[in-house]
Amino acid sequence: MSITGELLDYTNDQYVVASQIGNLTIASEMVVCLGEACPSLLPKYSEFTISGSRNLALKLMPTLLDGFSASLGLDVTQQSDENGNPQVLFSAENGEDIAKITFAMLGSSAGLRDLLNGGASLALTTRVARPSEVSAFSSAGFGNIRSVENELVLALDGIVVVTSSQNRVHIIRDSDVAAIFSGRIDDWAQLGGVPGPINLYVRPENSGTGAVFSQLVMRPARTGFSLRVNLMDSDIAVADAVAADPNGIGFTAFSDRANAAAVSLLGVCNIQSPATDFTIQSEEYPFSRRLYLYKGSRDVPPLVEQFVEYLNTADAQELVGLTGFVSQAVREVPVNDQGLRFLSAALPTDAEMTLESLQAMMTDFATASRVSITYRFEQGTVQLDSRAQADINRLVGHMLSPQLRTKTIILVGFTDSVGNGENNQRLSVTRAEQVRTALLAAGAGAIDPSRIVVRGYGELSPLGCNEATDGRRINRRVEVWAR
Repeated sequence: MSITGELLDYTNDQYVVASQIGNLTIASEMVVCLGEACPSLLPKYSEFTISGSRNLALKLMPTLLDGFSASLGLDVTQQSDENGNPQVLFSAENGEDIAKITFAMLGSSAGLRDLLNGGASLALTTRVARPSEVSAFSSAGFGNIRSVENELVLALDGIVVVTSSQNRVHIIRDSDVAAIFSGRIDDWAQLGGVPGPINLYVRPENSGTGAVFSQLVMRPARTGFSLRVNLMDSDIAVADAVAADPNGIGFTAFSDRANAAAVSLLGVCNIQSPATDFTIQSEEYPFSRRLYLYKGSRDVPPLVEQFVEYLNTADAQELVGLTGFVSQAVREVPVNDQGLRFLSAALPTDAEMTLESLQAMMTDFATASRVSITYRFEQGTVQLDSRAQADINRLVGHMLSPQLRTKTIILVGFTDSVGNGENNQRLSVTRAEQVRTALLAAGAGAIDPSRIVVRGYGELSPLGCNEATDGRRINRRVEVWAR
């Protein structure tokens, strides 16, 4: 079918055509416009800056921008500006320039400052916006920079403690980590290794990795770094130095561990936490971290909005996994891969539980597979955070996919051990119900409610030590299982 006539207008992605039967309004995605009066449907030319983490700008963004440009049918060219900053150019098949994107790579804090003062349209950070930064954005009229509209979890990573592959120390108590980097533990013999001095390799505290490590490890222990540390200028430099030093130890990004060996952490309650793609994605590894993109709520080029929308797609998350970072793509792992968590359920703990509840949980999981999405909550609340909101949409998409369309989803709530055991069991059910409600709402009638089953096991099966703040955070969760 074709419609011929004079093109009267083109606005809001709609054509208005004067045809033989009168004026017709037609959505642009329904037709192809042919003729000299047809408007160009290419994005309007725009220039913008992405500011922040050097590692994210160089290692993650090029792959994501390649994927985004391909989704629009655009070509990509890379160059540098007069100051040596990387630039990415988008152009159409006909050679028309579509966009020029410049990267400023002075770190997470600088990225948020540039976003605040209008020097950037997007900020890349390896940490969450600090309360002082949130306040500054609010005062400047940006609204809440941490809202779902402005804060996006791009990818996941972990801070790992690394040693040389020649070192026989493969497990370190998490309570010893701060003591090692403060210099209080200074010989490998104190950790069960071959006697010899411990050589420390660290990132500066004003780097994203250094700031997160200080926040997670050093500050809770009320200590600082030893004066005898070797300061390195990148995460990969830490890994390379440690790999070459049999007496070396350092911390670096999981994605940059290279040839260094990541050690497992052992909690005060003897729960072991290895760093793997799955434990980082599910945030069961205590030093997991989120990698963020922030967008100001002031006017930004339409192409920026399109790019942010693209980053939430399954295609974008698949690309994240190719860069060495941990993606948020939904996947399932067999119950046999959950051995450590079942062992932790049987360890002595302060959690209130019964043999009957443990058997019931094992029965639920016996024929199921674990889905990589895990929802977490603040103590005593049922409020989902920005990542959890995006994960609701991811799980809905997965439930409607051929792989999961015929399966039942089991939402299993757990709590920390703070408070009364019976109250915590009820709270675990309430949180699982909250996730179920959100899934059904996001599914908009496409999901049969009978496919989603809710369970609550309260304090049972801790994945972190309830004696520690991070352990309690890890334990407040709703897991997703499929069978």
